[in-house]
Amino acid sequence: MVSQRDQEKGLAFIRDRAFLVLGSATVVGIALVGTGWVIEGAAYVPGLLMQLGSSLMLLVPLAILGFMLEGRLRRTEEQVRATAEQLETLTTVTRERLAANRRQRDQMFDTAKRVPSQGRIRALLADAADIGAIDGSGPRVQVPGTELRVRFRPQDGDVLTVVEEADGTPLAQLPWTAGEAADGFAQQLAGVLRKLDRYPGDGAFDPTRILQHLLEMVRLGVESSTGEHPRDLGHLIEVPNEQWAISSEGLYSLQQHYHIPAQRITGSHDDWPRHMRSLAWVDEAAFDEAYLIARQLLRHT
Repeated sequence: MVSQRDQEKGLAFIRDRAFLVLGSATVVGIALVGTGWVIEGAAYVPGLLMQLGSSLMLLVPLAILGFMLEGRLRRTEEQVRATAEQLETLTTVTRERLAANRRQRDQMFDTAKRVPSQGRIRALLADAADIGAIDGSGPRVQVPGTELRVRFRPQDGDVLTVVEEADGTPLAQLPWTAGEAADGFAQQLAGVLRKLDRYPGDGAFDPTRILQHLLEMVRLGVESSTGEHPRDLGHLIEVPNEQWAISSEGLYSLQQHYHIPAQRITGSHDDWPRHMRSLAWVDEAAFDEAYLIARQLLRHT
C-alpha cells in the first residue's frame, strides 16, 4: 500500500514536470514565431498580430473565470474553516456538558448509597427508565435469606414495590411514599414478609443491602445505556450474580460480549445449558441460575 508521504511526493513530481513542460512549450512557441518572421519577413506580421489578438480574446475571459473560481475557492475554504472551528467549539461544549452530567449523576448515586432516601432512589429510577436503562416494570433484587425478589418502579411521587417469587409471580405490593424514611419502608417490607410467612429472621433480613444492590444495578444499567460500560445490557430486570444480567432483551454476560436473545430463551428448544458448558469462561452454576430465572421471567413479558 502506498503511503500518504509517497503520494505527496508523486504529486509534487507531477507538478514539477507540468511546469517544465509548460515552460518548454512557451520557449518552443517563441522560437517558432521568430522562425516564421525570419522566413516570411514583414508579410508574416498581419497573421501574427491576428493570432495574438485571438489568443488575447480567449485569454482574458479565461483569466477572469480563473479569478472568479479562485475567489469562490477562497470563500469556500474560509467557510469550511469557520464551520470546523464552530464544530470544534460545539464538540468541546458537548464533552464538557456530558462530563458535568456524569459527575452530577455519580454524585447522586454516591449520595443515595450513603443515605438511601425515597426521593433520591425515585429520581434515579425515573432517570434510568427515561433513558431505557431498566425495564418498564422496574428492576428487582433478591431479599437476602429468601428466594423472594422485590421489584421497584417509580410511580408519580411514590416508588411502587412488589414482592415476587423468583419466577415473577407477584405476592404483595406496598408503596414507598414520598417523604417516607428508609427505616419506615423496611418495617413495612418486614411486615409483608411475615404475613407471607417468608420472613428470613432478624439476622438475615437486611433492607440496606437490598437498596444497595438496587442502586448498583440501576447504575450499571445507566452506564450501559450511556456507553460508559463496555457492553450494552438492554433494559435491565435483574442481576442474579456477577456473571450474568437479565434484561427484556434476554441474557447478557457481564464478562464477555455474549448475548442470548429473549426469543431463543423462551421460544426455542436450544439446549443452552449444555452449549454453555462447552465454553471455558462460563461458570456453570452462575449460568444455570441466571438461565432458569430468565426463562421464568421472560415468559411473562
